[in-house]
Amino acid sequence: MPLKSYAVLKGRPTATLVSSEGHPHFQLQLEANGSFYRVAINVRSMMDPSEMEYLIKLRFGHPITAELRRLACGLHSLESAPGGLALDYIRLNLFPRDQFLKLPSHDPRGGTDLNNVLDGIFASAIAEAGSRVYVFGEPWESDSTDRLFHFYPSRGMHDVHMNQGNDPCHWEQDGPWQDGAVLLEHPRQHRWTGIFLKFQSQSWLTNDVTGHPLPIRDHAGKIRETHPKQQPVRIVAVLVNPAAGQPRRSSATLLNVSPNPVDLDGWRLTSGDEGCWELKGCLEPGAIREVQLGSVPSHENNGGIVTLLNHEGRKVHGVYYTAEQALREGWRVAF
Repeated sequence: MPLKSYAVLKGRPTATLVSSEGHPHFQLQLEANGSFYRVAINVRSMMDPSEMEYLIKLRFGHPITAELRRLACGLHSLESAPGGLALDYIRLNLFPRDQFLKLPSHDPRGGTDLNNVLDGIFASAIAEAGSRVYVFGEPWESDSTDRLFHFYPSRGMHDVHMNQGNDPCHWEQDGPWQDGAVLLEHPRQHRWTGIFLKFQSQSWLTNDVTGHPLPIRDHAGKIRETHPKQQPVRIVAVLVNPAAGQPRRSSATLLNVSPNPVDLDGWRLTSGDEGCWELKGCLEPGAIREVQLGSVPSHENNGGIVTLLNHEGRKVHGVYYTAEQALREGWRVAF
């Protein structure tokens, strides 16, 4: 069963509170339309291993940011489905998953820890005029004064992390298209920051309907996953705005990076809601293939995603391009 509710909260950052020893959350206060909210961000797990996996992209670019910018400040309920603002760490191609790192929540030697990293990012956002924070997760509210920031009523967001592929004891929270994250908009710097978090016990291979880990296990019963750098075929470029006089069709260029031929029969390329294209034949080691996709839309291109699936329907590689990248006529967007 997925989260009870899923939403995005847009507001202005006003205060922070780092987690103390034994407490798993970094706390952030947001203000939206005169109301205050507390955001609980996990910096450690209550299960071993306790270190969170995280990715902080200081120059995050994705088609979703253009839609988020148009939101009014406040809380917005989201449908856990593709085609809207819902996040999915696996299916939305938000980042390369091999970029995730691990940091302890507290370093007793005074070194860098996840508390320090988050506190520095949000302190800068608080000091920056016009900055906005977008929090994805599950909203909550209580008819009491907030125990940490002392506003009334106490309300906010939690589950601000990946919400699928959980260990069996947390399967009740699994679901696709309901992942949590924090995005920061820096209008004066013309950039966004993305903060993405997951537990080490969570799987990158999940069922499209339930969000449960796929039952691929080794002899010890642990989930077996292929490291992204071991995937044999990658999308290395997409053409989304053909030059004048050329056929108005987009394309994706594939490269076999492995030393072995890859049978592409049954593999597919998908492009969001634009369509699905089946692949055939063999791709030799080091070979490239340009695959024709759908017709280029006549209206403004706001960016998009392209995903490569193998014959089992599992994601092999995925990329995204932004509206700015789509403006360059005749140029391929390289990855």
